[in-house]
Amino acid sequence: MDMNHPGFDILKEVFNKFADKHAGADLKGRITRSLAAGGQAALDKGLQEFPQTYVKQVAQDFYDMVTSQETADGISTAVRSYDEEKIKGALDTLVSSLKEDENAQKLAKSLKDLLAKTSTDDLENSLDAALSGRSMGEKMIIMAFFEQAKPILDDLRNSSEEEVAEKIKEMADTIPTDAIAAQVAAITKEVTPERVSKQAHDVVGGLPSPAAISDIVHGVGGVASKKLGEIAGGADAQSKLQEILSEAKDIVDQVVSNDNVQKKTFNKKGGQEFDL
Repeated sequence: MDMNHPGFDILKEVFNKFADKHAGADLKGRITRSLAAGGQAALDKGLQEFPQTYVKQVAQDFYDMVTSQETADGISTAVRSYDEEKIKGALDTLVSSLKEDENAQKLAKSLKDLLAKTSTDDLENSLDAALSGRSMGEKMIIMAFFEQAKPILDDLRNSSEEEVAEKIKEMADTIPTDAIAAQVAAITKEVTPERVSKQAHDVVGGLPSPAAISDIVHGVGGVASKKLGEIAGGADAQSKLQEILSEAKDIVDQVVSNDNVQKKTFNKKGGQEFDL
């Protein structure tokens, strides 16, 4: 991927602003002093070095960065800069890799293993979930490949890996990268700053507020410090660890629940925007 275009320059500048704001906070010194204290003292020192107001401010600044207009502009510019020609080039490269013997053999083995365990209907139903981490272009290539292969899946089940590999190389030539590139390009043009900004605000709005994050960090830290002190006094370490995990979960659940109630209360007041 070409990293030299305006979209990535904008995003880099946004992140640099966030990093610069906290660069003078002596993070290294705070962490070093906390670790040097050791055990329960380390946790207590950490909570002292990173007070709730500090944790809340860092979380607020991070949310502000994610939802900023600059970030929306950067993402939109980065995505929309990939025109149809660039996208087709990337897709052609992907399709060409399917025709290489080594890749075709690997894919043939994976396909044979999958077909041996999965019916055609189940394979089709699970394909979307399996592609969740892939790029848009990769998803469309694989879906196009599946559509080409679907009529002959039963034959492929009874074929050798070598035969399946040869069939994969044949089908790769029939994948319409030009049509797929046009579709992907059309979709990328819809990634406007307004859409990116709305999605970012929706995501952040569903996350715990900075105040809640601060309460969680210090609440869990306080519990852990207390239990470490009890362990140092001779209590069973394993049971205290389970208590830490249990009480930490209770703290997180309670803080998040209260946070959600507060958000709803703010939102009901004449459409007042919740203060992150």
